[in-house]
Amino acid sequence: MPIYTTYLANKPKAKAQKLGSCFVYFVMRNRGNDEVAPTSQKLKELTVLKDWQAYEQRYLLEIRHYWDARVWMEKRASEAKIGNILLVCYEKDPAHCHRRILAEEIARRFGVEYKGELS
Repeated sequence: MPIYTTYLANKPKAKAQKLGSCFVYFVMRNRGNDEVAPTSQKLKELTVLKDWQAYEQRYLLEIRHYWDARVWMEKRASEAKIGNILLVCYEKDPAHCHRRILAEEIARRFGVEYKGELS
């Protein structure tokens, strides 16, 4: 089953119910998934640099080389065999949010389909 993404104000629980069997993960700091949530330092860098491509590359490096992030992504890929995965964050625009990058990385590394943003 695929991975989807959405943002917090988009009623993720209601969206998940429409998907049927679904695992919902809030990929933000202090929501239980810190392994893949950007650090405060990374978010500050984005504010200072105002360079989305640089931020995206730094975030990818972080999740590709951090063992706990790899384990977290592998678990989500395994769960995708039995249910849909929904990654949720604060940012409304998926083009400028780490949840999209994370979903694409899981898809690329572990062969899970990323279906995109639930609207």
